[in-house]
Amino acid sequence: MYNRCLRTTLLTIAALLPGLASAQSGTPNSLKPGAAATGVAVTNTSGKTVYANLVLGQPPVTPPPGCSNLGTQIVSLADKRLAFTSSVAGKTVSFTLVPGVNDKGSYAMAAGETITYTPQTFACASANCSAAVTFNFFFTPSDDGFSDNNGCSNSVFPNATNLAEASINFGVNGSVGTSCANADDTDISAVNGVNAILKVATSGPGWPAATSTAQNGLLGSNANKPGVFGWAATNCSGSQANAGYPNPSAACAAPKKAPLAKGSPAGCTTPKGLSYAPITAPDGTQYCDERSDAGTCNNQRDAYVTGGTIQITYLKPAY
Repeated sequence: MYNRCLRTTLLTIAALLPGLASAQSGTPNSLKPGAAATGVAVTNTSGKTVYANLVLGQPPVTPPPGCSNLGTQIVSLADKRLAFTSSVAGKTVSFTLVPGVNDKGSYAMAAGETITYTPQTFACASANCSAAVTFNFFFTPSDDGFSDNNGCSNSVFPNATNLAEASINFGVNGSVGTSCANADDTDISAVNGVNAILKVATSGPGWPAATSTAQNGLLGSNANKPGVFGWAATNCSGSQANAGYPNPSAACAAPKKAPLAKGSPAGCTTPKGLSYAPITAPDGTQYCDERSDAGTCNNQRDAYVTGGTIQITYLKPAY
C-alpha cells in the first residue's frame, strides 16, 4: 500500500523538516502579496460511516540539483499544524496512528461529515510561507485500512485499494531554487486496484480545466478518465504506460475484477483503439492495464499559484 507503485508524482514531492530553511542562502519561495495557501476538504457522502485512512508523503534524502532547500513539509500526523475541523458540531478530528509510525492513521467519518484542513502561515524572510503537505487518502467501511494492505488482492481487499492524492503548497513553503517542487497537484490512483468510488475537485485559479474534476469508476473503466491513473497504468499512457506495475506478480495477486484481455491471441486496446500487449500473470492469466490515450491522468496547477480548496469526496464502495 505504501510503495510508490501507487503513483510517483505525489509521493516523491517532498521537503525538509521545519527549521532548516534559515541555513540556506537565496530567496525562499513564498506566498505572493494577498495570496492564500491551498486547503483540503474531505467529505463522506455515502450515507454510512467510513474510515478515512491517511498516508502522508515523506521527503527525499537530498534536494534535487537546482534546489538548495526543499522548505517546510508536514510529515507527521502528530504535527499540530495538521489540524482538521469537522462539520459535525463538537466533534474533534483525530487520526488514530498506526502503531510504531506517525505518518499513517485512520479517522471514522460520519455520514455526511466534512473534515477541513486550513493551512497556517509563517514568516519566511520578508514574506509569508505555508508548510507543504502530500495527502494520500483511501477509504474503508471498517477500521482495517492498514491491515494486510500492501497493494495486492487478498481476503481483506479483494480488489486492493485506490487513493485520492493531493500535494499542496510546495511552491510557497520556503523552498529555495527554481527546480524545487512548486505546483499543487492532484490525482486519483487506481494503479493497485479499486475499492471505492472517489471524486477530487479543485477550485481557485491556475488549474487545467480538462482535469480539474476527477472521478474513478469500476475496474475496467478508468482509461481516459481525467485526473485518474487506471489499474496498472503507472505512467498513464504511451508504450511504457504500465512500466513498473505493482500487480500481478508472483508475490502480489491482481484485483479479482481486473480487466481481462480478450480474443485469440489475446490483446488490448485503448478507448480510442490503440492496440497494446496484455500483462501476463504468473498463472498465465492475461490482463489489460487501464492505459489512457493521452497523458491526462495528473492534474497539475500552474507553478507558484495557490489558494482555494481541493475537495476530496468518498461517494460509495466500488463493489
